[in-house]
Amino acid sequence: MSSRESNHTLRNERHPFSGESGFDIGEMVPADLDQIMTIEQRSFVTPWSRNCFMEELHSRLSKLFVARTTGSGERQVAGYLCAWFVADEAHILNLACHPGFRRRKAATGLLAHCLDRAGADGMQWAYLEVRRSNNQALSLYSKFGFKPVGLRKGYYTDTREDAVVMALEMKPSPSLSCPAG
Repeated sequence: MSSRESNHTLRNERHPFSGESGFDIGEMVPADLDQIMTIEQRSFVTPWSRNCFMEELHSRLSKLFVARTTGSGERQVAGYLCAWFVADEAHILNLACHPGFRRRKAATGLLAHCLDRAGADGMQWAYLEVRRSNNQALSLYSKFGFKPVGLRKGYYTDTREDAVVMALEMKPSPSLSCPAG
């Protein structure tokens, strides 16, 4: 199967993670922005603006995913992930979950979905920066096989905290699976 066919399949079938923990993973749409802005403001000292998300929604490089609750009633956005797919690299820019949905595997599902899409689209590497003090995020990324490859001193302008640069060499396979644990 070609990467174009793989990509087509991923877009039209439910992601294997879907429903596992009460979340479906899908594309971000403008109607999600009110909930995303609430999560963004509750998650970061220096949150992205609504305009920043709108620009990403219209960028051909951006891949934006949300985890939505399943079941009856109004579906809530539990978390989101923003990435750029450029040349043969995926760069994860932003990943956050609503405080009420943390530690329930929404971030795991979002990251798995993004990496699956990256592999299907021919990406060879995935990169990200994470605050040196963010032990939960460092642990999550490590479970997926990301390795520290550098340090950006004073990267976060709000606190002058260092960023750990992490990289993952994408394995040629049809789908990356969620890590155990």
